[in-house]
Amino acid sequence: MLAGMSMAHADSVPVSNPFLKYSDPNGVVAAVQTNFETEAGQAVRLTVYDSEDNFLEMAAMKHRGVLDENGVAVVRFLGLEPGDYAFAAYLDENGDGRLNRGALGIPKEPIAFSNGVIPRLRRPAFSETKVDVAPGSVVVITLED
Repeated sequence: MLAGMSMAHADSVPVSNPFLKYSDPNGVVAAVQTNFETEAGQAVRLTVYDSEDNFLEMAAMKHRGVLDENGVAVVRFLGLEPGDYAFAAYLDENGDGRLNRGALGIPKEPIAFSNGVIPRLRRPAFSETKVDVAPGSVVVITLED
């Protein structure tokens, strides 16, 4: 290497975010993806919470999305004010519009939260799952099997 010159490393090159293609300058977009095999057309239910007081009790918004052939459902939120919100999504495997639970209240259907929070022995907190959004933001939520 010549004196005064530096070499770039491959890990310093910015990685393209494949979800930026869903960005909408007029609103916030949630892209719910699965990390397991699904069928196109399956419903994903998405809820948005705007405060700790309402988290997992009273949603500010509820939406339904449909998985495409790549296992991604895109939901656009037009008019969502900039700020902190928590997102929760689940795959409605049986199409009944409800998150089905077992005897102990544990979800039977795949569920996920913003910030990649995975609940373990307790419900997640708003502070763990909140993300700061503004028009043009894309929130990616990954459903795990």
